[in-house]
Amino acid sequence: MIALLFAVAMQAVSDSSARPRPVRDTLTYESPALRVIITEAARFNRRVPASLGSYRAHMESEISIGSQRPDKGELSVSVEQVASELTWNRTGAFEQRILGYRSQSMGLQFASIGFFRNAWAVPSLYGNRLALLFGRDTMSRRPPGRRGRNDRATVYAVHPFADDRERVYQFRDGDTVQVIRVGERAIPIVRVRVEPRSDVPDATVIFTGEVDLDATRKNIVRMRGYFARVGGPKSKFDLLGQARLQGIAFVELVNSEVEQAFWLPSYQRFEAQATAPFIGDARAVFRIVSHFRSYDITAPSGRVTSSAPTLADTLQPMEHRLSFASADSMNRFAAWRTDLGTLSSGVAATDFDDVAPDLWKVNGPPRTTVRPERVHDVVHFNRIEGAWTGLGITRQFRDQLPGLTVRAVAGYAWSERAMRGRTIVEYQRGRLRYGARIGRSLDITNDFRVAFDSGNATGALFGVDDYDYVDRRSAMFSVARLLADRFGSAVRLDVGMADDRNAVVSMAQAPIGRRSFPANRMALEGRYARTALTFEWRPDISGELMRIGYGGRVYYERGDGDLTYHRVELRGAMRWNRGRVTIAGRADAGQVFGSVIPPQQLFELGSSEALPGYGFKEFAGNRAALFRGMAMYRFNVWTAPLRLTQRFWLPSPSPAFAVGMQAGWADVSTAAARVALAELTPVPDPTLLALWRPVSRPSDGVRATITGGVRFFGGAVGLLLARPMEQSGKWRLMLTFGQQL
Repeated sequence: MIALLFAVAMQAVSDSSARPRPVRDTLTYESPALRVIITEAARFNRRVPASLGSYRAHMESEISIGSQRPDKGELSVSVEQVASELTWNRTGAFEQRILGYRSQSMGLQFASIGFFRNAWAVPSLYGNRLALLFGRDTMSRRPPGRRGRNDRATVYAVHPFADDRERVYQFRDGDTVQVIRVGERAIPIVRVRVEPRSDVPDATVIFTGEVDLDATRKNIVRMRGYFARVGGPKSKFDLLGQARLQGIAFVELVNSEVEQAFWLPSYQRFEAQATAPFIGDARAVFRIVSHFRSYDITAPSGRVTSSAPTLADTLQPMEHRLSFASADSMNRFAAWRTDLGTLSSGVAATDFDDVAPDLWKVNGPPRTTVRPERVHDVVHFNRIEGAWTGLGITRQFRDQLPGLTVRAVAGYAWSERAMRGRTIVEYQRGRLRYGARIGRSLDITNDFRVAFDSGNATGALFGVDDYDYVDRRSAMFSVARLLADRFGSAVRLDVGMADDRNAVVSMAQAPIGRRSFPANRMALEGRYARTALTFEWRPDISGELMRIGYGGRVYYERGDGDLTYHRVELRGAMRWNRGRVTIAGRADAGQVFGSVIPPQQLFELGSSEALPGYGFKEFAGNRAALFRGMAMYRFNVWTAPLRLTQRFWLPSPSPAFAVGMQAGWADVSTAAARVALAELTPVPDPTLLALWRPVSRPSDGVRATITGGVRFFGGAVGLLLARPMEQSGKWRLMLTFGQQL
């Protein structure tokens, strides 16, 4: 998975052949005053300041992988932290030496640093060209006889302030956007909008976005936008084209004034986002966030001269080297300045939406695409439907009707011989989002599910289908208020009508392995008015995911009609790293009220709901609570990554002592709940009587399992002892893969 995302990230820069949308105005500069600003900035930026000879600095980076989902924010599955020492001089020579490494991930994967061939830091924003991620700051020509592995990896972009900028770029704005203070100096910041010309030559890598300038000294303070390659031959390894992926490489390069004389890197963010028609609105995200510190500046040893000072680019074509300290040295490294996860937890994939290309913008000409809402709409498999295949179409009205989007999804269940689908209309104005949805769905009745659990996609092919289902028709209207934290927090109200019906197993055995499926549990059938109010705070934090912080959810639902009930759910989640210690946890609780409680609204707990050692949905009731938590203490040994091949590395083994607990409670408190529990039986089917699962029961107190042992590879692999906390419980040895709570 990490290799695929890394390849997508690189090709988002080097193999994107889509020509960016040019501005209509063909003038290079929007005003004469802006021309003066850009000309002055280009003159100062072309050459490294005469008094800057070299520098040595330290850098900490976090490399994270995840996905952005509109309904759940960003789901982060791995984070790697890298400590580096940087050395640079005015000739263009640059080396990034990796001194320390540590990581955490949900599952065992390859270390991303194995895929890098050159330094990923951009050591300065001087010169005529920018070398992106891999490579070097250089003139546009590579030196004779120096073609090799590093050159193949280098991607060059024309600098917005290069000598030949006017053949590539157009410039807009140029207003003062803020004034920052450094010591006693007040520095006005001018923001320039950089956009490509309509006639950019093919095979050119260009920048689109914003450039902030020190209006006094004309130095670059920040660049923020994205890079794309216009035209040119396709790569032989055209991963984006073959998979119909659409990838964009965003960057944010921030300089700070060092010694009140030089603007040098202080913060850099590289982010590749990729999407495809078959994965719906989700985006894969590959991100590097770096902070620079402890600059040691050295003046030139002699006088700086140039034969053509008005045209010369002082930076020579030298490699940007990436090197590693010895394994022994990396195993001893402990000089971390920030806790793991801190650098990447404060950013979101939506931060770049305002500078995104036309393809991802909410404005522009109307657009119709063959794209489902989520990947589950394309293909999935379960014991009710069998194989299900579908197709989705999305219409974004954009400038025609700003904020309006219409989606339609339809598919066929081949074993069940049934059609399902939905039509969705959404209208967003500012932070308010209105919606209408009508359709037929196969809804899951499992409780307290984790963030990345979107249903059974492929497990049922092998006989694993730990879900129960209800066949539901519904017509709903919604209004949501998006909160200002950028991480998916929102308050939402849903009102409408629903019709619940029993779902019957259509496949008795799995296609692979011929494992028998159990029957589906019964639902109380009927039509009812459904109302739901949801407050969700930081859905990107769930305990299992790698984001640090705190999140929560409050949910209220009621039914009126054939099904009359009230349902309340509460959730709190956290993940915390401090030094070598990691603590993660999640707590859920809920209760159902009503004179007639539908069985499908009861809470069910068991092996599929984070209670290992117990049966499938062994416990049930109208009120329940579930806690799952884990703590790790990492030993400062074996912290160097393991090199398998030239490209594929494993993360450091980094053993950690780990303890965990999963505790659940389910109880029946009313006569209506006892009736519902008695009805919570498999749907009668004479052909499947032998496959009925045992009827659920109250837990008779708290049922818990404790674990303890050693975890490796950032918690992804565990060798643990587990024991139910009952008198008859026995210890058992487990080898686990994945960091689920």
